[in-house]
Amino acid sequence: MLTIDQAAKLLGMPKATVMRWVRQGKLPTREVEGQTFIPQEDLVRWARKRNIFLHREVLPAGGKRSSKPESLSVIVERGGIFFGVKGRTPTEVLRRSAQLIPLPPEIDKNFIADLLIQREKLASTGIGKGVAIPHPRYPLESLEVPALITTCFLAEPVDFKAIDGKPVFVLFVLLSSTTKLHLHYLSRLSFCLREPEFVTMLSECKKPDDLLRLLKEKEAAMDDA
Repeated sequence: MLTIDQAAKLLGMPKATVMRWVRQGKLPTREVEGQTFIPQEDLVRWARKRNIFLHREVLPAGGKRSSKPESLSVIVERGGIFFGVKGRTPTEVLRRSAQLIPLPPEIDKNFIADLLIQREKLASTGIGKGVAIPHPRYPLESLEVPALITTCFLAEPVDFKAIDGKPVFVLFVLLSSTTKLHLHYLSRLSFCLREPEFVTMLSECKKPDDLLRLLKEKEAAMDDA
């Protein structure tokens, strides 16, 4: 049996958020002598069903997932490319972006939004040049695919408190099943975004094919380097 504090630590979420989920009936709980507890096995099943990460040390033993990295263009295409995403604040655009991620219907996208917003509160994912790479604090172990990136071109630039102070015009929402894959795709994206001309071309993208073609060209250059 887990206390609320323990459950919050395992989920990587603030205690207040977990307590809100308990009040809303979103978490499996059990009352013992007037105190609220969360059965660990119930929490594991609940988290996996909703594609929410729990620290590996508390998960039942099992085989490790082994995935060869796919190309950046493949996981961007898998995640979908959207234009005109509205919102005036990071929280608003993250909530709208989360709803666009192509996930199975049984996964609550509001929980994914909570994970993205919670991570954003820790430190801005705005990496500069008008680009942000939002992602959960931890990998989503039960993600049905190795990784995906949902690209959201914003209707209006939004202040993400980026390191260079420039408002963000595009989000690359990165979901991955392992830390290794997360770091791999973060590195690939960062390599592309290092070049000012790439960012300029990115800002001029008008349709999904424009972005996919740009990424394929850049990846080919990376692989040849």
